[in-house]
Amino acid sequence: MVTYGQFCPVAKTSEVLSERWMPLILRELMLGSARFNDLRRGVPLISPASLSKRLRQLTAAGVVSRHATGRNVEYRLTEAGWELYPIIEAMGVWGQRWARSQYGPDELDPALLMWDIRRMLQPTGLADSRTVVEFAFTAAPRGKSRYWLVVEDPIDLCLVDPGHPVDLHVRSTVRALTEVWMGDRTLAQALADERIHVDGPPRLRRAFQRWFGPHPILGGIPPATGRTAPRRTRS
Repeated sequence: MVTYGQFCPVAKTSEVLSERWMPLILRELMLGSARFNDLRRGVPLISPASLSKRLRQLTAAGVVSRHATGRNVEYRLTEAGWELYPIIEAMGVWGQRWARSQYGPDELDPALLMWDIRRMLQPTGLADSRTVVEFAFTAAPRGKSRYWLVVEDPIDLCLVDPGHPVDLHVRSTVRALTEVWMGDRTLAQALADERIHVDGPPRLRRAFQRWFGPHPILGGIPPATGRTAPRRTRS
């Protein structure tokens, strides 16, 4: 791990957090991911080699502990790792307020969006029994156009048809659902202008509007007045 050659605690913390991918890996661990493949689902652009290297670095720093049971390996935050939670949360809040995404084509990923939705939504509040919600994304890349949330305790995200009867059908663009999830518009607004369609029994459609979105931590944070996301420049 690269060092700054300073005793300053800010420098020492930066040595752990400033490596590429580190904050995102910590975010995933804090949101409940413990296995290697689950961490990759939350950070899909990281290579397996880079993720392995970062996990070794976090383990060496005492932030993460590695637990192996037979062939199953899990990574868990230590006490030192959990103490970083307010820092990671503050990064998310600051980014949502001051560097809010404009959802460029390279930032819209239906798989990542559904993974985030699956882990943040509450398993109750939609129906008293198991409810299957199918999400169909228009104009999405091949293999990333349909997902199924099996809403029970816990909520399961399926990439192939789970074989249960579908109770609700949601049709949307990736952008429209992302905007609702991140609090840029309400679900009611997106339904009214027909950017999102929900089909199913009236009782479940009403329940869905109460149950879905926005993101419980970041969705309610407005952008800073008079500020927009910084423009990217190509190097």
